[in-house]
Amino acid sequence: MFGYILVNPKTLSKEEKSRYRAAYCGLCRQLRPYGAQGRATLSYDMTFIALLLNSVYGLEEEYGTERCAMRPAPAHDYFVSEATSYAADMNILFAYYKELDDWNDDQDGRALARSKKLEDYLSEICRKWPSQTNRAAECIELLSHIERTNVLNPDEPANCFGILMGEILDWKGGAPPDDAKNAGLRSMGEALGRFLYLLDANNDLRDDIRKERYNPLVAQTDTDFEPLLAMQISECTREFEALGVERDLHLLRNVLYSGVWMRYRGKRGSGGHTVDDESESGSAGKGGAT
Repeated sequence: MFGYILVNPKTLSKEEKSRYRAAYCGLCRQLRPYGAQGRATLSYDMTFIALLLNSVYGLEEEYGTERCAMRPAPAHDYFVSEATSYAADMNILFAYYKELDDWNDDQDGRALARSKKLEDYLSEICRKWPSQTNRAAECIELLSHIERTNVLNPDEPANCFGILMGEILDWKGGAPPDDAKNAGLRSMGEALGRFLYLLDANNDLRDDIRKERYNPLVAQTDTDFEPLLAMQISECTREFEALGVERDLHLLRNVLYSGVWMRYRGKRGSGGHTVDDESESGSAGKGGAT
């Protein structure tokens, strides 16, 4: 389900590209405790979530410059915050379920092995974030049930994934004094999750039909899903604008108004790029699960 929350580098300034890379490298740094397998799950999706939460709550940032195994030369900048640490934990959680999904769909033994390695970290993540991990388990189970019973109403799985994304963005859990921000983030996440699910299902539709895999869009008579997608992302951006963020505003808008459409346009022959055409390691799911 992930792999779509990208930036459109064509409309970013040089400074904004550097800022985004520093956030991406900061997330990678926070994944180090999860070993090489954990760092291999690094995603642009969670980079956006870290930037968003960082901006909404005005968090303090720790800056640094380093060389690492992933980028040994030249030295590069990074920054981390409390939100970066949270995003790293969520990165592992979602990567675990993605590997399980790949195993269930295609009997990919390598995906099963990767899921076993990531599973070692789940108990600690659950201890730190019980609401998010419990909601993830519930929603993944419901999505699996929807797939097994071949539910062809796309609203049901899309709403399910929306609930999960709402839980992830509602990082603070409605705690005062930021309860209004938390509620806005939850509503934004729910709309973003519905958009991501439907976008992923749209992009995978032909392959899913060919491979006889579940996709809730197969029964739709109108195959132009862009108006439906636009309605969901419009709701997401409306909630985002109501949050009144200032830090990284143009960068976050770039993602929500342009970047999330990159791979949709790519499917329609328009191409798609990330910052400097850097590719992320596998975080894109399919129509039936994360």
